[in-house]
Parts: sequence; structure tokens; C-alpha cells
Amino acid sequence: MGGSNLHPDGILTPRWTELRFHPEQSRLWKSTARFRMVVAGRGSGKTELAKRKIVMSLSSRIPGCQRPMYFIAGPTHSQIKRQYWDDIKAMIPRGWVRGRAMESTLHIRTIFGSELYLCGLDAPARIEGNQWCGGVVDESSDVKPGAFKLSIRPALSEFNGWCIRQGIPKRLGVGAAEFQKAWEDARSGRTPDSDAFWWESADILPPGEMMAVRSELSREDFDEQYRAQWVLTQGALFSSFSVVDSVRPCAYDPFSPIMVGCDFNVENMAWVLGHRKGEELEIFDMIWLHNINTQTTLSALWRKYSEHKGGWKFTGDATCRTRKTSALDTDYILIYNDERFRSVGRKVVMGDSNPMVEDRVAATNHLLCDAGGKRRCFVDPSCGPLIHDLRMRAESNTDPVLTHPTDALGYLVWHLFPLRYGFDRVGPGRVEIRRGRSVSGKEVSYAR
Repeated sequence: MGGSNLHPDGILTPRWTELRFHPEQSRLWKSTARFRMVVAGRGSGKTELAKRKIVMSLSSRIPGCQRPMYFIAGPTHSQIKRQYWDDIKAMIPRGWVRGRAMESTLHIRTIFGSELYLCGLDAPARIEGNQWCGGVVDESSDVKPGAFKLSIRPALSEFNGWCIRQGIPKRLGVGAAEFQKAWEDARSGRTPDSDAFWWESADILPPGEMMAVRSELSREDFDEQYRAQWVLTQGALFSSFSVVDSVRPCAYDPFSPIMVGCDFNVENMAWVLGHRKGEELEIFDMIWLHNINTQTTLSALWRKYSEHKGGWKFTGDATCRTRKTSALDTDYILIYNDERFRSVGRKVVMGDSNPMVEDRVAATNHLLCDAGGKRRCFVDPSCGPLIHDLRMRAESNTDPVLTHPTDALGYLVWHLFPLRYGFDRVGPGRVEIRRGRSVSGKEVSYAR
């Protein structure tokens, strides 16, 4: 991003010091996405980039708009003033400013006809009543839920205004859940004209500073504040899951077997589709349908992958043999007898019973991240319901919509990478725990 400290007219102020950007920051600066979701660690430059983007926008011409208006908003009026006001005044060349900067209203007019306002969202109505051409929402985890959707987003419509929403991924902020979902939706492509960006403090801050703060903070606080991790709340089942580290593009391979983990349910049918790559599992797609039966789900799967050449393997919930989603037969027999899948080669594997929930969860957590920090299970960003379930599911959860995607993943993980805890006595009072194949439940295979 060399030269990003230059104004369009070549005018400089001393406040525009030279910056060196790493690739993710450069991608953010060059992004043309209308909505840019930024999750980054403390002291890592996201606020500085936002200041420069806003100032650079003040000289832009907006078709059909005689008075382009821009905003910088945050959780409270005093907070946004402290973080931005003095720097913004120092960054805008005096020749750009019409009159004086308005200290009482945090408002600047320019010779280009544009205006900039700093707004606290402790009273979201402050930002209403105008149509904005662009803006920044900082410290988004602390912004009141609904402020963007109800007050900001409608005010960006007339001039197709853009917005950068950024912050630390706080686990306890009042708006953290809403901010996290918006970032995940942008990252997975579920929201139009949006993009997501992420970097941690170590990409920017010197190693000595990182060592100092690491010694002063708990693991959870350090991961949240400086590693920019969405830290799961206490009691979460899938504690090894990380939105940053576990979610990555997982390519579909037409010549590799598709492993299908099935959770059968009339209300919410969840099937996860993956490829085994050695000791890793990549979930590249999922089927997530509501109020439907197994046969219809098979048809949806076939429509999507009828040209697949690598074969199929189905496994999943053993209790479907007693809890039917079909009035005619068990779910596995329906899969086994489906001529479309029989014709291209498929295998159906079913146990006599499901593993204990805690064993299935332990196997999934172990594959997501073992004690040595190695990750072997990855999920494509397009698998939104699975990602949401992995992130939110906790032991006390009673939401009937949750649990099905992670159950489907758990059945598949248990089949491919089961855990057995064997005990070998290696000395007086010493027991070694070893990992091996599960011996619980007889496995029944239907193969062509």
C-alpha cells in the first residue's frame, strides 16, 4: 500500500506518517465491498486505517449528492471523541476545512461540500435523519444490538453508502453476538456485497510487547484481545473449535469419496459432506433442510452431486432404526436401496448403537485441535449452520434448531477417527492412556 499516505491532491499533513501494511490490511484498504467487517487485535492498526479511509473519502465526488455526509460512530459519544476527534482534525489539511471544526457537535465541513460527524451510539437516534455516503462503526462488540440494522443501515440506502464495522471479538460485549454473526456471514458469503477481514496483534506489534501482555493476561483474555479469537463462553461443548483456525476453504474433489454424516430428523435434517485426506477431515458442504424426509434429502443430494465419480460412504445416527423419518422403512435402508447411489458405488455403515455423547464430543474436539495444538478437522465457510452450531452449542443448550449439524459431524468423526481409552499399567501407581480404535458397538456394513 505504498503511497497510501498521499491525499488525492498530493497534500500532506505531519500526522500522515508512513505505514507498512501486511497483506490483510492491504486487502482491506483496496476492498470495494460495500460492507467491510473487520476483526483485529489491540494495537494492530484497524483504527488508524479507518481514520485514513474516512479522511480520504471527504474529497470524493458522489453522483447525485451535493453534500456527501460521512460518520464515525462508536458505543458512546465520549469514547468516539477520545479515539478519533483530535487525530481527525490533525489529518485533514487546513485548506480542506470550511470554517472551523465544531467542537460542541464533533462536526467538520469541507470545501468539497462534504461533511463528517462523530456520533455516539449510546443514543442510536443521533445517526438517524440523514442519508450517509459512508462511515465507520468502531468497537462493534460494545454497540447496542440493533443499532446498525435499525438506525445505520437504512441511512446508507439513498447513496449506496459503504460502512466499515470493526472491533475486538469480545465474548462479553453487549453487541458481541450480533457483531460475530455479521462477521461470520460476511466471511461465508451469506451477505451480499460484504467481505470479512481478520488479523492478530502479533502481525503488527513487536515480539517484546506481545510477550509482556501475554504474561499479564489470562489465556482467554489474551486470545480475545490480542489474537482476535472468538473465545467460547464457559461450558461450550466444542471448546477446540475456532472460527479463525477451524474455518477455511475446503475444496470439493469429484474423484475422492464423499463421506456423509447423517443426523435424521423430520424437523431439521442435517447431513455433512466431507473428504478424508489422510488423518484430516475437510467438510466442504452440508445439506440443511426443514420439515422433510430422508428420500427427499437424498434427491437434494443427488441433484447437487449427480456427476460425482469418487463414490459415497454414508454413516450417522443409529437410533433412526427406531425413530423413523419415513413412514415406510428405516433411513439407512432407504439410502441402501436408492438406485441412483447404488449405480455409482456407495457404502452404508451403521452401528448397533450411538457412541456416548461425551465420547463423540471428545473425538470431535480431538480432531478439531488436540493437546499439541494440531488441527485436523476443517469446515468450509459456506457451512453456516454447522459453524454456528459448533460455536454456540453448550451443555445447557435447549434450542431445538441447534445440535443437529454437530451431531451429524460427530457421527462422521466417530466413524472415521474413533477414540478408545485403553489403560496400560507401566509401573507402580502409573497408568498410560493410549488412543486406538473403538470397540463399542458392532458395526454393520451394507456394501454393494
